[in-house]
Amino acid sequence: MDTQAAINRAQIITPIEEMIRAKAILAPMSGVTDFPFRMMARKHGCKYAFTEMIDVNGIVYKNRKSFRLLERNPVDDPLAVQLVGQDADKLVHVARLCVEKGFELVDINAGCPARKVVKCGKGSALMKDPVKFARIIRKLVKALSVPVTVKIRSGWEEENLNYLEVVRAAESEGASAVCVHPRTKDKMYKGKPDHEITQKIKMASKIPVFASGNIFTADDAARVLEETGCDAVFVARGALGHPWIFDEIENKLSGTEDDNSMTFEDIKDAIMEHFFLSVGYHGEKMSFKKMYKHITWYLKKKKNLDCIMKEYRKIETLEDLKEFLERLQLREGNKLELLRAQHVSAPTL
Repeated sequence: MDTQAAINRAQIITPIEEMIRAKAILAPMSGVTDFPFRMMARKHGCKYAFTEMIDVNGIVYKNRKSFRLLERNPVDDPLAVQLVGQDADKLVHVARLCVEKGFELVDINAGCPARKVVKCGKGSALMKDPVKFARIIRKLVKALSVPVTVKIRSGWEEENLNYLEVVRAAESEGASAVCVHPRTKDKMYKGKPDHEITQKIKMASKIPVFASGNIFTADDAARVLEETGCDAVFVARGALGHPWIFDEIENKLSGTEDDNSMTFEDIKDAIMEHFFLSVGYHGEKMSFKKMYKHITWYLKKKKNLDCIMKEYRKIETLEDLKEFLERLQLREGNKLELLRAQHVSAPTL
């Protein structure tokens, strides 16, 4: 091996190391973390991201929408994939396909509490059977050339907090890291996550541990990192309408004093930019539907939002959207208001 090749090899870092260096990772969220959303996050400091959660059945049965979730773009990197399923053979088949498409890390979801997921034995339902879960991880690790990580909850229910058993099973079968959302399936997203559980998992584990749950601000990220000793945090709902949270977290952790606060005009510009990214990816007609929720997130906690979004539903073209945003103002008392449209009369001949 020549000197330059040796230097290049030494400079290569693993996907797990990239996640740890990032400190704040964009978590997989179904129907949310598509390419346009990820690009907004990357513009604002996101250094590592996940695809949306992908059900392996969608790939196995050749669902077009599911396959599109596996599309890669060189500007959207590094990017990991998260799979949800309960059949080991299907998971291995789809995970191999992901590796062929260039994904360098495969995450297995054992934390999703959604009813439509757990009723099929997937997501957090996997925590009810640690032996089966271990068998799935074993097959994946044996079959893949890339790291396999897992996302878990504290347990299925409060009466059975088996997170340590599940983590030890995954670790013993070769999982490279674990992300923990310290709520049970029953709690969904209610109440406060118990990050003492995250700390216990970190202390008991030899593999990296990532924390998830209620990372809504840079202060939240810094506090959880300090209190748990975990290696990085996953940001999910905290990035909704707030993709610049990644810049804020980096500044907080580095002690940077720069004020990156977004003005209302900045937020309107972000909405327009996000919309154009969506049009380029989903098409104009679909974007008006998909962007509705994103705009409500960008404008969250502001008064009169329902009335404003009723007006948004009337928009049919990008020119209409541009005019809508130009008319949108934030008044005293954090109240949204649409200025009256200016119509120019035709000249009299």
